[in-house]
Amino acid sequence: MTSTGSDVYHHRFQPSKKEFRPLQFFSRSSCSGMVHDNGNSSSPAVNIVGVIRAPQGDGKESIVLVTPYNPEAISVTDAFSLGLAFSIFSHLSQVSWLAKDVVWLAADSRYGEYTSVASWLRAYYDPYFLCNSGDYTKTSTGTYISLERAEESPEEVNSEVFRRAGAIAAALVIKIANASQSVKDTVQILAEASNGQMPNLDLINVVHYLAVHRQGLDVKVGTVSSLLKSIWLKMVGDLFEWVSETAGSVNPQWKFAIPASDFLEGTATLASSMYQQ
Repeated sequence: MTSTGSDVYHHRFQPSKKEFRPLQFFSRSSCSGMVHDNGNSSSPAVNIVGVIRAPQGDGKESIVLVTPYNPEAISVTDAFSLGLAFSIFSHLSQVSWLAKDVVWLAADSRYGEYTSVASWLRAYYDPYFLCNSGDYTKTSTGTYISLERAEESPEEVNSEVFRRAGAIAAALVIKIANASQSVKDTVQILAEASNGQMPNLDLINVVHYLAVHRQGLDVKVGTVSSLLKSIWLKMVGDLFEWVSETAGSVNPQWKFAIPASDFLEGTATLASSMYQQ
Protein backbone atom coordinates (compact mmCIF):
# COMPACT_ATOMS: atom_id res chain seq x y z
CA MET A 1 0.00 0.00 0.00
CA THR A 2 2.79 2.40 0.86
CA SER A 3 4.17 2.15 -2.68
CA THR A 4 0.93 3.64 -4.05
CA GLY A 5 1.50 6.90 -2.17
CA SER A 6 -1.63 6.51 -0.05
CA ASP A 7 -2.02 7.11 3.67
CA VAL A 8 -1.43 3.75 5.38
CA TYR A 9 -1.99 2.86 9.02
CA HIS A 10 -2.59 -0.15 11.27
CA HIS A 11 -5.75 -0.65 13.29
CA ARG A 12 -5.29 -3.02 16.22
CA PHE A 13 -8.30 -4.61 17.90
CA GLN A 14 -9.36 -7.53 20.05
CA PRO A 15 -12.64 -9.46 19.86
CA SER A 16 -15.04 -8.02 22.39
CA LYS A 17 -16.79 -10.20 24.92
CA LYS A 18 -20.37 -11.05 24.00
CA GLU A 19 -22.22 -9.36 26.83
CA PHE A 20 -25.68 -7.81 26.86
CA ARG A 21 -25.48 -4.24 28.15
CA PRO A 22 -28.81 -2.39 27.87
CA LEU A 23 -27.23 0.87 29.11
CA GLN A 24 -24.13 0.63 26.94
CA PHE A 25 -24.85 3.97 25.26
CA PHE A 26 -24.64 5.79 28.61
CA SER A 27 -22.00 3.70 30.36
CA ARG A 28 -19.55 2.65 27.65
CA SER A 29 -15.96 3.73 27.87
CA SER A 30 -14.98 6.79 25.87
CA CYS A 31 -11.81 4.98 24.85
CA SER A 32 -13.59 2.66 22.44
CA GLY A 33 -10.96 3.28 19.77
CA MET A 34 -8.13 1.93 21.90
CA VAL A 35 -6.86 -1.62 22.19
CA HIS A 36 -7.43 -2.74 25.75
CA ASP A 37 -7.60 -5.96 27.67
CA ASN A 38 -10.98 -7.58 27.17
CA GLY A 39 -10.58 -10.29 29.75
CA ASN A 40 -9.20 -13.02 27.49
CA SER A 41 -5.74 -14.08 26.44
CA SER A 42 -6.23 -13.66 22.70
CA SER A 43 -3.61 -11.68 20.83
CA PRO A 44 -4.73 -8.47 19.11
CA ALA A 45 -5.52 -8.60 15.41
CA VAL A 46 -4.29 -5.93 13.01
CA ASN A 47 -6.25 -4.40 10.14
CA ILE A 48 -4.16 -2.70 7.48
CA VAL A 49 -5.85 0.34 5.99
CA GLY A 50 -4.92 2.56 3.04
CA VAL A 51 -6.60 5.85 2.11
CA ILE A 52 -6.52 7.54 -1.31
CA ARG A 53 -7.47 11.22 -1.22
CA ALA A 54 -9.66 12.07 -4.23
CA PRO A 55 -8.11 14.76 -6.46
CA GLN A 56 -11.55 15.99 -7.56
CA GLY A 57 -13.31 15.51 -4.22
CA ASP A 58 -13.88 17.57 -1.11
CA GLY A 59 -13.17 14.77 1.35
CA LYS A 60 -16.79 14.44 2.48
CA GLU A 61 -17.55 11.01 0.96
CA SER A 62 -15.62 7.81 0.48
CA ILE A 63 -15.93 4.29 -0.89
CA VAL A 64 -14.45 1.33 0.96
CA LEU A 65 -12.86 -1.78 -0.55
CA VAL A 66 -12.75 -4.67 1.92
CA THR A 67 -10.53 -7.73 1.56
CA PRO A 68 -10.83 -10.21 4.43
CA TYR A 69 -7.92 -12.57 5.02
CA ASN A 70 -6.51 -14.71 7.80
CA PRO A 71 -2.82 -13.86 8.39
CA GLU A 72 -2.33 -16.95 10.53
CA ALA A 73 -3.33 -19.27 7.68
CA ILE A 74 -3.32 -17.44 4.35
CA SER A 75 -4.99 -19.51 1.66
CA VAL A 76 -4.58 -19.28 -2.10
CA THR A 77 -7.95 -17.57 -2.42
CA ASP A 78 -6.93 -14.97 0.19
CA ALA A 79 -3.74 -14.26 -1.77
CA PHE A 80 -5.70 -13.84 -5.01
CA SER A 81 -8.21 -11.55 -3.28
CA LEU A 82 -5.44 -9.35 -1.88
CA GLY A 83 -3.71 -9.24 -5.26
CA LEU A 84 -6.90 -8.23 -7.05
CA ALA A 85 -7.69 -5.55 -4.48
CA PHE A 86 -4.14 -4.19 -4.68
CA SER A 87 -4.39 -3.94 -8.48
CA ILE A 88 -7.61 -1.94 -8.20
CA PHE A 89 -6.25 0.23 -5.39
CA SER A 90 -2.98 0.87 -7.22
CA HIS A 91 -4.84 1.88 -10.39
CA LEU A 92 -7.17 4.24 -8.53
CA SER A 93 -4.22 5.92 -6.83
CA GLN A 94 -2.94 7.05 -10.25
CA VAL A 95 -6.14 8.42 -11.81
CA SER A 96 -7.14 12.08 -11.66
CA TRP A 97 -10.92 11.74 -11.99
CA LEU A 98 -11.73 10.42 -8.50
CA ALA A 99 -14.48 12.41 -6.78
CA LYS A 100 -14.67 10.26 -3.63
CA ASP A 101 -11.92 9.09 -1.32
CA VAL A 102 -11.10 5.39 -1.59
CA VAL A 103 -10.32 3.32 1.51
CA TRP A 104 -8.86 -0.17 1.26
CA LEU A 105 -9.42 -2.25 4.38
CA ALA A 106 -7.33 -5.43 4.51
CA ALA A 107 -9.36 -6.97 7.32
CA ASP A 108 -7.65 -9.38 9.71
CA SER A 109 -10.32 -12.08 9.93
CA ARG A 110 -8.67 -14.45 12.42
CA TYR A 111 -11.62 -13.78 14.75
CA GLY A 112 -14.19 -13.61 11.96
CA GLU A 113 -14.80 -11.38 8.98
CA TYR A 114 -17.65 -9.49 10.63
CA THR A 115 -15.67 -8.86 13.83
CA SER A 116 -12.74 -7.21 12.04
CA VAL A 117 -14.87 -4.93 9.86
CA ALA A 118 -17.27 -4.02 12.68
CA SER A 119 -14.36 -3.12 14.97
CA TRP A 120 -12.88 -0.82 12.34
CA LEU A 121 -16.25 0.82 11.66
CA ARG A 122 -16.74 1.52 15.37
CA ALA A 123 -13.35 3.19 15.54
CA TYR A 124 -14.07 5.09 12.31
CA TYR A 125 -17.34 6.66 13.44
CA ASP A 126 -17.07 6.79 17.24
CA PRO A 127 -15.61 10.01 18.70
CA TYR A 128 -12.22 9.27 20.21
CA PHE A 129 -11.17 10.86 23.49
CA LEU A 130 -8.23 10.13 25.73
CA CYS A 131 -9.20 8.66 29.09
CA ASN A 132 -6.13 9.93 30.89
CA SER A 133 -4.40 12.81 29.17
CA GLY A 134 -1.50 12.51 31.59
CA ASP A 135 -0.42 9.25 29.97
CA TYR A 136 -0.13 10.81 26.51
CA THR A 137 2.03 13.38 24.82
CA LYS A 138 1.39 15.50 21.75
CA THR A 139 3.67 15.05 18.75
CA SER A 140 4.82 17.66 16.26
CA THR A 141 2.10 16.55 13.83
CA GLY A 142 -0.67 17.23 16.34
CA THR A 143 -1.44 13.61 17.18
CA TYR A 144 -1.37 12.05 20.65
CA ILE A 145 0.67 8.97 21.51
CA SER A 146 1.30 7.15 24.77
CA LEU A 147 4.43 7.98 26.75
CA GLU A 148 5.56 4.39 26.28
CA ARG A 149 5.91 5.02 22.53
CA ALA A 150 7.36 8.51 22.74
CA GLU A 151 10.85 7.18 21.97
CA GLU A 152 9.78 5.33 18.81
CA SER A 153 10.63 6.61 15.35
CA PRO A 154 8.14 8.95 13.60
CA GLU A 155 7.52 6.28 10.94
CA GLU A 156 6.47 3.70 13.53
CA VAL A 157 4.25 6.17 15.35
CA ASN A 158 2.73 7.45 12.12
CA SER A 159 1.70 3.95 11.07
CA GLU A 160 -0.53 3.66 14.16
CA VAL A 161 -2.37 6.99 13.73
CA PHE A 162 -6.01 6.30 12.80
CA ARG A 163 -6.87 8.17 9.60
CA ARG A 164 -10.32 8.86 8.28
CA ALA A 165 -11.73 9.76 4.90
CA GLY A 166 -15.21 11.09 4.16
CA ALA A 167 -18.50 9.55 5.20
CA ILE A 168 -18.72 6.02 3.81
CA ALA A 169 -21.18 6.12 0.90
CA ALA A 170 -20.76 2.47 -0.11
CA ALA A 171 -18.52 -0.52 0.46
CA LEU A 172 -17.46 -3.37 -1.80
CA VAL A 173 -16.14 -6.66 -0.41
CA ILE A 174 -13.78 -8.49 -2.78
CA LYS A 175 -13.46 -12.19 -2.07
CA ILE A 176 -12.38 -14.98 -4.40
CA ALA A 177 -14.19 -18.20 -3.57
CA ASN A 178 -12.65 -21.65 -3.69
CA ALA A 179 -15.12 -23.01 -6.24
CA SER A 180 -15.02 -25.88 -8.70
CA GLN A 181 -13.87 -25.62 -12.29
CA SER A 182 -17.49 -25.67 -13.48
CA VAL A 183 -18.03 -22.07 -12.29
CA LYS A 184 -14.82 -20.64 -13.69
CA ASP A 185 -14.96 -17.02 -14.90
CA THR A 186 -18.11 -16.34 -12.89
CA VAL A 187 -18.81 -13.31 -10.72
CA GLN A 188 -21.28 -13.67 -7.86
CA ILE A 189 -22.70 -10.42 -6.53
CA LEU A 190 -24.19 -10.43 -3.02
CA ALA A 191 -26.12 -7.29 -2.10
CA GLU A 192 -26.93 -8.48 1.42
CA ALA A 193 -25.18 -7.81 4.70
CA SER A 194 -25.90 -7.99 8.42
CA ASN A 195 -28.11 -4.89 8.27
CA GLY A 196 -30.18 -5.96 5.28
CA GLN A 197 -29.95 -5.54 1.53
CA MET A 198 -27.95 -2.74 -0.03
CA PRO A 199 -30.46 -0.08 -1.18
CA ASN A 200 -27.98 1.66 -3.48
CA LEU A 201 -27.44 -0.36 -6.65
CA ASP A 202 -24.76 1.90 -8.15
CA LEU A 203 -21.85 -0.33 -7.17
CA ILE A 204 -23.73 -3.45 -8.26
CA ASN A 205 -24.43 -1.93 -11.67
CA VAL A 206 -20.79 -0.88 -12.06
CA VAL A 207 -19.52 -4.37 -11.26
CA HIS A 208 -22.12 -5.90 -13.56
CA TYR A 209 -21.17 -3.59 -16.44
CA LEU A 210 -17.44 -4.20 -16.07
CA ALA A 211 -17.86 -7.97 -15.75
CA VAL A 212 -20.31 -8.47 -18.60
CA HIS A 213 -19.54 -5.76 -21.15
CA ARG A 214 -15.81 -5.35 -20.55
CA GLN A 215 -14.63 -8.85 -19.61
CA GLY A 216 -17.42 -11.06 -20.94
CA LEU A 217 -17.86 -12.85 -17.62
CA ASP A 218 -21.00 -14.65 -16.53
CA VAL A 219 -22.89 -12.76 -13.83
CA LYS A 220 -25.68 -14.57 -12.01
CA VAL A 221 -28.16 -13.31 -9.47
CA GLY A 222 -28.34 -15.56 -6.43
CA THR A 223 -31.51 -17.66 -6.30
CA VAL A 224 -32.88 -20.64 -4.40
CA SER A 225 -32.75 -23.25 -7.15
CA SER A 226 -35.31 -25.51 -5.47
CA LEU A 227 -37.98 -22.80 -5.74
CA LEU A 228 -37.40 -22.51 -9.48
CA LYS A 229 -38.61 -26.10 -9.79
CA SER A 230 -41.50 -25.76 -7.35
CA ILE A 231 -44.82 -26.83 -8.88
CA TRP A 232 -47.04 -25.03 -6.37
CA LEU A 233 -45.08 -21.78 -6.78
CA LYS A 234 -45.50 -22.05 -10.55
CA MET A 235 -49.24 -22.48 -10.04
CA VAL A 236 -49.32 -19.31 -7.95
CA GLY A 237 -47.39 -17.51 -10.69
CA ASP A 238 -49.85 -18.72 -13.32
CA LEU A 239 -52.70 -17.44 -11.14
CA PHE A 240 -51.12 -14.00 -10.82
CA GLU A 241 -50.49 -13.89 -14.56
CA TRP A 242 -54.13 -14.78 -15.29
CA VAL A 243 -55.41 -12.16 -12.84
CA SER A 244 -53.17 -9.46 -14.31
CA GLU A 245 -54.20 -10.30 -17.88
CA THR A 246 -57.88 -10.30 -16.91
CA ALA A 247 -57.54 -6.95 -15.16
CA GLY A 248 -55.77 -5.54 -18.22
CA SER A 249 -58.60 -6.64 -20.49
CA VAL A 250 -61.14 -4.88 -18.25
CA ASN A 251 -59.16 -1.65 -18.03
CA PRO A 252 -56.21 -1.14 -20.44
CA GLN A 253 -54.69 1.39 -18.02
CA TRP A 254 -54.04 -1.38 -15.50
CA LYS A 255 -50.69 -2.41 -16.92
CA PHE A 256 -49.26 -4.65 -14.26
CA ALA A 257 -49.03 -7.92 -16.14
CA ILE A 258 -46.70 -10.28 -14.29
CA PRO A 259 -45.45 -13.27 -16.30
CA ALA A 260 -45.35 -16.49 -14.32
CA SER A 261 -41.65 -16.94 -15.13
CA ASP A 262 -40.79 -13.49 -13.72
CA PHE A 263 -42.80 -14.20 -10.57
CA LEU A 264 -41.02 -17.51 -10.12
CA GLU A 265 -37.54 -16.01 -10.60
CA GLY A 266 -38.31 -13.00 -8.41
CA THR A 267 -39.54 -15.17 -5.55
CA ALA A 268 -36.45 -17.39 -5.76
CA THR A 269 -34.22 -14.29 -5.76
CA LEU A 270 -36.04 -12.78 -2.77
CA ALA A 271 -35.70 -16.03 -0.84
CA SER A 272 -31.97 -16.10 -1.56
CA SER A 273 -31.61 -12.49 -0.42
CA MET A 274 -33.42 -13.19 2.85
CA TYR A 275 -31.26 -16.26 3.44
CA GLN A 276 -28.02 -14.33 2.86
CA GLN A 277 -29.04 -11.73 5.44
